Amino acid sequence: MTMTRTVTVHDHEVTVRTVEVPDEKPEAFTAITGGRRTAACTAAVGVLVVVVAVMPVAVNLFH
Repeated sequence: MTMTRTVTVHDHEVTVRTVEVPDEKPEAFTAITGGRRTAACTAAVGVLVVVVAVMPVAVNLFH
């Protein structure tokens, strides 16, 4: 257990608060990883962005 003290001064009055904090084990880090579906969706959105970006140039070529 860890002791944590908080000292507060308000209008020349000092208040000390002591709290016992239990030691917690840090949780194991788990990264958010995507699978094939995430990769496919990312690729599809990327293609869509490129198509929308190139669309004005393509329309101007045909007019």
